[in-house]
Amino acid sequence: MRVTSQSVVPRDITEEFTAAAATLKTGQLVKDEYFTLFEAVGALEIMDSKMDSGYLGPGENNAQALEDDYDIMRELAPEEVIGIMDELLFHEMAWHKGHPLSLTLFTSIYLDNLLWPVPKSLKEAHFGRHQPGGSKADTGLVHGVLRAYCLALVKCCDFVHSRVAAEYYYEEEDFVAQLYNRNLLSGFDTHYFLNLLDRAISWINEQESEVDETLREAINCRLTFRRDFLLGLAQDIDILETRSTDHFASCLSKLDPLANTISLGKPVPEAFSWKIQRKLASTVPPRPMVKTNADDALAHLKRLCQDAIDLLGLLDCRGPYNFKVAIWTLLARKPQPSVYIRSLVQTITVNKTTVLGAVPVKQFLYDELGELVLPTSTLLQASTDETEMPTDPRFQIAQHMDAFVKRFAQPFVDTFRSACLNRCRIRRTVCHTIIDWDNLQMEAEDLDEQLRTLSNEPPLMLSNGDATYSYPLSSWAYHQKLNQFRMILQLGFELSIYSPEELPGMYWYLSHICSTHLGHIDRIRTFTVNTAKRNLTGLAGKKRPAVERHAVLQKSLRLLERLTTQIVAVDAFAIALHALYVLLARHNVLPAAASPTQSYSRDRLRYELRMKPFIPITLPELVPFEEYHREALLDGDSDATVLERATKAIAEARKAWEATLANGAFVKDDATPADSSSQSQSQSGARAIEENWKQDVKDTMRACIGASIAIETVKKGLAARTQPRGAGGAAAAAAAGGDPCDPLRLHVSIPETGSKTRWHDWWVVPQVSPIVSPR
Repeated sequence: MRVTSQSVVPRDITEEFTAAAATLKTGQLVKDEYFTLFEAVGALEIMDSKMDSGYLGPGENNAQALEDDYDIMRELAPEEVIGIMDELLFHEMAWHKGHPLSLTLFTSIYLDNLLWPVPKSLKEAHFGRHQPGGSKADTGLVHGVLRAYCLALVKCCDFVHSRVAAEYYYEEEDFVAQLYNRNLLSGFDTHYFLNLLDRAISWINEQESEVDETLREAINCRLTFRRDFLLGLAQDIDILETRSTDHFASCLSKLDPLANTISLGKPVPEAFSWKIQRKLASTVPPRPMVKTNADDALAHLKRLCQDAIDLLGLLDCRGPYNFKVAIWTLLARKPQPSVYIRSLVQTITVNKTTVLGAVPVKQFLYDELGELVLPTSTLLQASTDETEMPTDPRFQIAQHMDAFVKRFAQPFVDTFRSACLNRCRIRRTVCHTIIDWDNLQMEAEDLDEQLRTLSNEPPLMLSNGDATYSYPLSSWAYHQKLNQFRMILQLGFELSIYSPEELPGMYWYLSHICSTHLGHIDRIRTFTVNTAKRNLTGLAGKKRPAVERHAVLQKSLRLLERLTTQIVAVDAFAIALHALYVLLARHNVLPAAASPTQSYSRDRLRYELRMKPFIPITLPELVPFEEYHREALLDGDSDATVLERATKAIAEARKAWEATLANGAFVKDDATPADSSSQSQSQSGARAIEENWKQDVKDTMRACIGASIAIETVKKGLAARTQPRGAGGAAAAAAAGGDPCDPLRLHVSIPETGSKTRWHDWWVVPQVSPIVSPR
């Protein structure tokens, strides 16, 4: 009943409110300055079951509302044990995918009895602990098999939780670490759980007469899987030492038998209850239990195990470039690896000031500089241990390089760790770090000037008579920054940030950044060759040092050539798509052309929004809007000129991507690792990563072919349009840039990310087809 007084008379304002809201324009907001957060919270309705977890409905008492009447001590049939095990596994995978424990595993009445109150020993963690005289026997299907499985599952969750919580992740996006005042048995050693599982496996194998053979094998499969999964997760960072993935490989081999026997299980829905949320330390309103089907859960589990196996391929990557290719390829898999795998990759990337457990961070940074800008350079060989004279140039060079390492090592390593975030957060993070790298480049330039004086670097004379210096450290920082420019732009296409009318301009800007990057790599190559020639000349008569330095130089030049080929491929493809979208936008056949222009949307405003990450950057300078607008629309170029530009660019892109594929994923090293079982596992993981890289390039080549077909379709559509009558009209149309009298009869659709017609997430190739007129 509603309680009303004479001074308060309720009335229905629905129609008035709807009519008032209809007068608002899109994007317009209405805010009452007196309606504060306090009033908003006060407006929440107390004693509403949707908001109040302690609310008792009419006719309910405390026992009915807070407790379930499920008899946890009752004996279970083998089919029911299988059903509960499978349901727990599905809830576990739902937690791995980002759902909270309160809606997944903590809805299990069996787990709730084991974990609360927090047990002081494993003997205390049994199902009958809350019942007087409850059985404590550790045999039987319930108290032996199911209890061992549940305890081992909780310990698996403890390993996952501790690894993820120790690294960078985003709450509610990637993972929910809240434990709701529960403990995941973190204080107990792994061997206790292994002993329980071993006893359960032995017991079930002995029940030949009591349990059907098919059901016995199904239960045994689940217990052995849990044992291997526990051992695989317990290995954790020790994979750097063991180099073994046998446990996860064993888990993979058991997934098919497990999936084939799911139908043998009998669901026990009453063993799971959302009412347990009322006893958890949570401030959120009660929410329904998460339901995950078997196919999705097992598919996620299979990917997790396979990613854990392939992760071993990262450990034998030689050189920062190869490691960067491997880590970005592994973590760009679709679907993206689970948060546990990404957290583990973060840990093995840098652990106790070493990269991959073997290379010191300083040496890793020096290897990067040696690969790209400082091959055979004395700057990387200077050490304060060689001389104790502070006035010695070598001592001062070493001090400056140590200062460089302290300032640049962490940002450099973070470029690898950022790949471990989810795709949206990668772009958001890079948008922030690119500003830091702009400041780092200026600091590196100051260091370059000081090192140039100490090393007596001779200038390089240009053809116009000007002298210039290499500036290796700032050149390397600029290279890193340009990589981040491209990453921001290309992730924007993957995440569907840009609307169709923005695609021509964004692909032009990507081409602009690639052109800038190519020019910078040419500059690095020029100084690399010049410095190497000077060093080799100074080693005349010293055969062995000369050969070694020549080999280092050749490796650096091969890397620069590889980078050039890749960026040329990206540049040419971006030019082709830019020209294609210009034609489609010019003739108003893009899907967005049919929608009315919003009053709050302008080309200049959209440009400022898209360039917001680049506005604070000093180099490369932001392109003025007028120039951007002119280049993005190709003003002054006829349709024929734009079409020719697209045709030539897509042909060049296909050749460049073919060359990229031929080069392979990694820079080959002459040194070959010793043959052993661990090395063969690492090589297997590296091969899997390389296959992913090849598939990515092949998908890009498929996108190139699709773009070629779209360009040819547009070409035919332009040729088939109706021209003005008479030679004078045709000449006038040609002089005007080839604008048609009739619109192009083409249908254009923009494929969404993840669709079959979107061959690659970074290349938005439009689907263009002719419109056939009815006869």
